[in-house]
Parts: sequence; structure tokens; C-alpha cells
Amino acid sequence: MLLELQHISKRFDPLLPFAVQNISFSISDHEIFALVGESGSGKSTLAQLIAGLLQPTEGRVLWKGTPITPQASVQLVFQNPDRSLNPYWKIKDIIAEPLRLNQWTRLASQRKAEELMEQVRLPHELLDRRPVECSGGQKQRIAIARALALEPELLIADEITSALDPMTERDILSLLSELKQDHNMSILYITHRLETIHGFADAVAVMKNGMLLESGAAADIMLHPVNAYTQSLIAACYDDNYIGRL
Repeated sequence: MLLELQHISKRFDPLLPFAVQNISFSISDHEIFALVGESGSGKSTLAQLIAGLLQPTEGRVLWKGTPITPQASVQLVFQNPDRSLNPYWKIKDIIAEPLRLNQWTRLASQRKAEELMEQVRLPHELLDRRPVECSGGQKQRIAIARALALEPELLIADEITSALDPMTERDILSLLSELKQDHNMSILYITHRLETIHGFADAVAVMKNGMLLESGAAADIMLHPVNAYTQSLIAACYDDNYIGRL
């Protein structure tokens, strides 16, 4: 087991409700795990807990069976790529930064940046541009390339397609599937749109109001949802022919 959450809860203020409460699930090696829920359900809080940006109020996050540490091979890609892309830097420096922080030479880090640009299907010409000169889809690919620089074993993609048009969204999901295979990594894909996981995710967990409603194999959840909220999400997203396509 790559990652396991054991009864994770997070409260930001003792006078306020829990942002997430009693969450337990696990992510296996080389798995795409989808975390689905409406805005405000606690998905991004959970992502930051896994990435080590927040500490849980209760419970444990285990990495390969032991408590997770800052050295765990986890990278987080945010919904808004502008949060992680320095607007004043060239793309080649943005992608190479984590490598240089890990003692890579400038030449080696620049060569790796070129390789990563190819892997996220972007031309080398963009390396000398700044984020403001790139489209939303290009910036999201650049953020993915930067996250891949240190070869993470778990990539957390937090609503990274929510601001993209449908065609670009499909391209990004296709890219993530390809990168999962090429880098032998797992992906935690966070979304509020259940329909995007069809044919993409191996497993899924559904959240609402900071709580986990159900989880399991993606096909099982889509075919046989137990929770009424999950049933309503499926009913809202798919036509009567959906089940026959699974």
C-alpha cells in the first residue's frame, strides 16, 4: 500500500465544525484514485494534509506503512497554476527550480526541463517564455512538468481541469494516464465532476460536508452506488445509456 489515511480529521478552529472528519481510505501503487465532491466538501483540505502542507487534528497519514514525513515522494498540482508558477521567471527556470534545489547542475536541470516539456506535450519554444505568455492549458501542463521533476511516487491533481474547456480537459486527463504509466506513479485526482472519472480512475471516493460517503473500485461505485448522494450525482451526469457503456 502506497498511502493510507486512518481516521483523519482536521479542524481549523475549536469553535468551528471539522473541515474533514474521520476520513479513511488507501491508495495503491500505480493507481489513479479519484476524490469526488462538491465545492466545500473538504477535498482540497485533504489534499494539503496528504501533501504535508497541513497537519491533522486527529488520525494518521501513513506512507508505505509508516507515518508520513516531509521526505515522502508526493507532489501537489493546484487548481490555479498561477499559485505555483512565478510570473517573473521563464518557464525553463520554473521547471528546473526543484532540481537546482536538489543540487542538480544548471546544465543538467535545463536538459531535464526540456525532457519534461516533451513529456507534457509542449514545444521547447515555450521554455523561454513567461507564464503570462501561455494559455491556461499550457500553464497547467507546465505545473505538471514542474511537479514531475523529482519523480514523485504520488501526484496530487487538485481540480486541475476545472477551469479548462472540455477538449483541453480531455487532453489533460489523457496526459495524466500516460504519465502514470511512464513514471510508474499513482495519482490522486480531485474533482467536483463525477463524469470526468469514467474510463480514467481505478478507484473513487465520494465526499460531502467533510465526510466520506463511500469508496471503492470506480466501476463498482458507478454501477452500484450505495449512498443516495452518489446516486444523485450519477443521475445528474449521465443519460440512460451510461450503464451499458461501462
